[in-house]
Amino acid sequence: MPMKRIKSGFVHALLFCLLSAGLASVALAAQEQESDSYGIMPKAADFAAEMEGRGLDAAWVREILGQAQILESVRRAVMPMAPGQRKNWQAYRERFVEPGRTEAGVQFMRQHAETLMRAGHQFGVPVEVIVGIIGVETFYGRHTGRYRVVDALATLAFAYPDDEGAKDRSPYFREQLAHFFAWCAKEQCQPLEIRGSYAGATGIPQFMPENIHRYGTDFDGDGHIDLNNPVDAIGSVARFLARHGWVRELEPVFAVDVAQAQLDPLLAPDILPTFTLEQLAAHGARMPTGLPQREIYALVELQNGDGDSEYVLGSRNFFALTRYNRSSYYAMAVLQLGQAVVAAEAAAASQPVGGAAAGECVRC
Repeated sequence: MPMKRIKSGFVHALLFCLLSAGLASVALAAQEQESDSYGIMPKAADFAAEMEGRGLDAAWVREILGQAQILESVRRAVMPMAPGQRKNWQAYRERFVEPGRTEAGVQFMRQHAETLMRAGHQFGVPVEVIVGIIGVETFYGRHTGRYRVVDALATLAFAYPDDEGAKDRSPYFREQLAHFFAWCAKEQCQPLEIRGSYAGATGIPQFMPENIHRYGTDFDGDGHIDLNNPVDAIGSVARFLARHGWVRELEPVFAVDVAQAQLDPLLAPDILPTFTLEQLAAHGARMPTGLPQREIYALVELQNGDGDSEYVLGSRNFFALTRYNRSSYYAMAVLQLGQAVVAAEAAAASQPVGGAAAGECVRC
């Protein structure tokens, strides 16, 4: 009996070791696949030479790229959704217009009220729109991305997924990588320490590197553009929209009745404002009175999976929102989150001191 127990224990121990070794090998293989640096160094020399032509230190660029990694998770994340699937606006909305994000927005709005008002006055962009964008993008700075930006951009610049039917966007990301190095050189930041999204967007407003150069704003006047600073982030969001055609005091969306409308011609331009009110009416769309007469509009469809679609009229300001993220669903989520935050802040501000009911004497 003692010998059998010893042999049995040995067999169990041996099996455990073999299993552990196998799991370790699998984990190591997965790690190597995730952090494989193939494809960077053969192309890094040419890229570094190009950067030298833009006034940067080629040796510095090569050194940083020598530590960058190709990430398979980034390659997977950038692939488009399979064609033929209907989107779901209500499901998308629920991700962003929800109590936790709304409450965080109220706190953000109160903390930065003066900056938001200044940005709104200077650039003509309403406070609720700025608040909506920052809330949708990063939950008011809570989630700014876990990827090293240099890894994400190097992956998409030098190892963009080769998928049949998908557009090769590696030239775009190569240019973003160039802007990233230029920005880091200017701001004297450490490229390997900057984190952001799988696409290389960074900071509270999730700007791509090129947009930091074009629209980033030193809104606190300290001589630096720091998009992890809420003040600079607020000013940069407002400036981005203003530079993309935001019109002061023009509503982004309006209600529309399409029950009798000819949808195909109205939906053909997608989110691009194309139709006058007269042209919309000629195609059977019905609008409420009081809409700006000299504007042009887009009929925007919001699909709801297997359910009926919803429709709104988008103005030039709605189109400006889609320049931040080319999605009508994104633009609608920004607008509705911003409205929810402003309404929640106003409701909280109207509550009597001490939580007394309306009309009740707080001192009694």
